[in-house]
Parts: sequence; structure tokens; C-alpha cells
Amino acid sequence: MSAIRNCPRPVVSVVQGPCAGIGVSMALAADLVVASDKAFFLLAFANIGLMPDGGATALVAASIGRARAMRMALLAERVPASDAFDWGLVSHLASAGELDSEVEALVTKLATGPSLAYGSTKTAVNDATLGELNEAFQRERYGQTSLMWTDDFAEGVASFRERRTPDFTGS
Repeated sequence: MSAIRNCPRPVVSVVQGPCAGIGVSMALAADLVVASDKAFFLLAFANIGLMPDGGATALVAASIGRARAMRMALLAERVPASDAFDWGLVSHLASAGELDSEVEALVTKLATGPSLAYGSTKTAVNDATLGELNEAFQRERYGQTSLMWTDDFAEGVASFRERRTPDFTGS
């Protein structure tokens, strides 16, 4: 995610279908996110007793605000592409049939545009909105490492494998 953020050129991510877990972080680390109307976004970490990682705690909140970021992270609800667009999680929404042509037009525009100005703009916007990203990586690394030793994580993984609802105990 850091490499995408620090790349001096604009980065476009394309989401065609399910985008879950660290995939959400990867998509949002890009500067522009083009989603198919068939896509959805999901932070399902809580379902297995973990917290978001890959910078999601900063990237999601910077994109859609604290309330919606908490909703995604705590409730692990699917966010359909249309809602993701309305919320500001993605910059472009295209029908599945038009996705490739929309992406091609966007990439062509960026490739023929003022790359130095794009780079300066990208740096300024990222610095203004993602100043805490490196700290988020550290918090997430510590949180994930700690949570992986809990009974709740073991139960979350077991219930996922067994396709049942987890019975978390808070330990």
C-alpha cells in the first residue's frame, strides 16, 4: 500500500467483483478506483475475530468518514458498488459491460496528461488525508498480531471453516 501511495504517477485500481479484506486496502491505496456495478466491498475481519489491516483503518476512514468506516469494520456488511460510489469509496462506477472502455479512457487521459502536476497533486492530497497511514500500519500490525493468539480468533477461523456462526467469548 505504501508503494502505491508513494508512486509518483497516478494509480488506478479496477474492481470487477468481490473486494474483501486486504483487497479493499489495495483498491483504496490507488488514486482512482473504478468499480463495476457487479462489485462489492467487504471488511469481514470481525467475522473471524480480527481487525482490518493493510492500512484499511486509515484508507477507508479517509475515503468515507469515521461512521461509515466503523460500520464496514465492525459490522462486516457488504457495501454494493452503487453505495460505495455514493459514499465516496470509489471514484468511478461503470456497468460491467462498459467497465473496460471506461478504464481505458481514464488510463489514456492520465497517460497523456501533465504527469508532474499529477504527481504533485497526488502527494498534496495524500499528505492532507493520509498523514496517519504509516501509524495505521503499525497499529494494525500490533493489533493483528495480538488478536491472532486469542480464543476468539481460533473460534472465528473454526466457524468459517465449518460454515457456522461463531460463538465469540471475548477471550
